[in-house]
Amino acid sequence: MTRMEKRKLERVQYWQGQRLRSGDFLDIEAVEAQRRWWHNRALHNAYGVAEGFACSLVPSTAPFTGVCVSPGVGYDTFGRELILERAQTIPLPSNIIFGLDGAVSLLIRYRAPSRAMHPDEFSEVCWTQSGSLEPGTIEFAWKLTSNFKPSDGVSLFGVYYRGAIPVFPDPNYIRATIQPLARPLLASGSTIPGNTAWEPWEFMSQGALGVQTPIDTSAAGFSSVPCYFAWLEGPVWNAQTLQLLPASFPSIADESVTGFTFRLWLEFPQPTFGIETVEEALPRELAPAAGFGFVTDPDDFPLFAQQQELYVSWIACQMPVSVSCCATQQESGAGAAQASGGPQIT
Repeated sequence: MTRMEKRKLERVQYWQGQRLRSGDFLDIEAVEAQRRWWHNRALHNAYGVAEGFACSLVPSTAPFTGVCVSPGVGYDTFGRELILERAQTIPLPSNIIFGLDGAVSLLIRYRAPSRAMHPDEFSEVCWTQSGSLEPGTIEFAWKLTSNFKPSDGVSLFGVYYRGAIPVFPDPNYIRATIQPLARPLLASGSTIPGNTAWEPWEFMSQGALGVQTPIDTSAAGFSSVPCYFAWLEGPVWNAQTLQLLPASFPSIADESVTGFTFRLWLEFPQPTFGIETVEEALPRELAPAAGFGFVTDPDDFPLFAQQQELYVSWIACQMPVSVSCCATQQESGAGAAQASGGPQIT
């Protein structure tokens, strides 16, 4: 079992005043990295490009000589972070098969940061935009698209060859991108049937237009105001008391991360068009009878809601926040791959 596949992670323990060696600190760092990689692939299923890594052929017109890659962040199949800190220009592969008519893919693979620094690198510790410092924790490689496997790395770009000559970007290339870590947050709930706290809804000194009740959604843990959807549940006809709740108009107000207010407009205007009373507009099975009445008074609604066990059901959805990339594309020729003839296909 390789070090990358360790399943029994060790924890370094030490006492106060103990002298630690550089190897001890490296072991602590290795354990934390392993735990983070396990977390990335087990919980977030992270694989692919998370941000950046925009690619384009250079120069802009044929004949092409390389691929320009912008800074970015990605994850391989083991959950390891693939970080490119500054733009790189990667030469096209030098060992193309004669007469190739197909596509090759540019891959990024994890490469552990170097532990040792050359003397000419010390002056560049606080300025990494150019020079001999490594541009990140990755290495580039080329591979035939037909032989590509996710374990080979993360594919960034595809180049189509015809007769061993690069002619255009691969039109069938599809970039692997990870799912956003902040997925839409869904939550739902309801008030207690027959025990919902209704109160009159006063509107701009015009009297009570209906009833309302506050809904608490703090248990969902929203970080921003979500989209709320709510409706009234329960029977609106009481056969014993001959009471009917007419067509009420629900609405939502005072939305916040911890709740909202659900309102019912109980106004029931008298119909016109030759109908003298509301009862005449009812179907035959609801014909007027002795004691028949509509529940349109906000003071009568709480008792009716308790008898009918009316309650409010709701659903809320918080959409993910779009985070812009903090890395900017800056050309750097010193850190680009400058091997003679370019990298080779693996």
